[in-house]
Amino acid sequence: MNKPTDYIGDLFGEPISVYSRRQAIEDGVLVDIAQAVTPCPFKYPVAMTRAAYDATLAAGGAWEENADGTADLKLPGGQDCAGRAWDVFQVMLAVIRSGRSTDRIRFSVLVDVHGNGRKSKVDLYSVCGPGDDAAPVLTILLVGED
Repeated sequence: MNKPTDYIGDLFGEPISVYSRRQAIEDGVLVDIAQAVTPCPFKYPVAMTRAAYDATLAAGGAWEENADGTADLKLPGGQDCAGRAWDVFQVMLAVIRSGRSTDRIRFSVLVDVHGNGRKSKVDLYSVCGPGDDAAPVLTILLVGED
């Protein structure tokens, strides 16, 4: 069976260059966050742009190297990446459930960057669109990114 994207070459000719979602994740341009919260509340793969990830999940954190060569993100004030991802997912779900039927939603989260309880607002939007194999994927971006 042919892939849904096989017909594109027939319509427009062969692409000059292709940069896949998988490549963007491997390069660090996108960060796969679907496994940040288990179970993930979305049935589609979820990724954030590096800028959105740095402004929300990693904000105020520092990477600490482990003995085995891996690194863990340490956040201030007892916070963790899973908790911040949970917050992003829950706000996003609330907006989705508000009933607007669209492939793009805008929402904001509050991030405690310094671990002192004072939170900064981060404006985000999420896009649901086709991934590398034309199956739906979710991408979270900072407002102003494209």
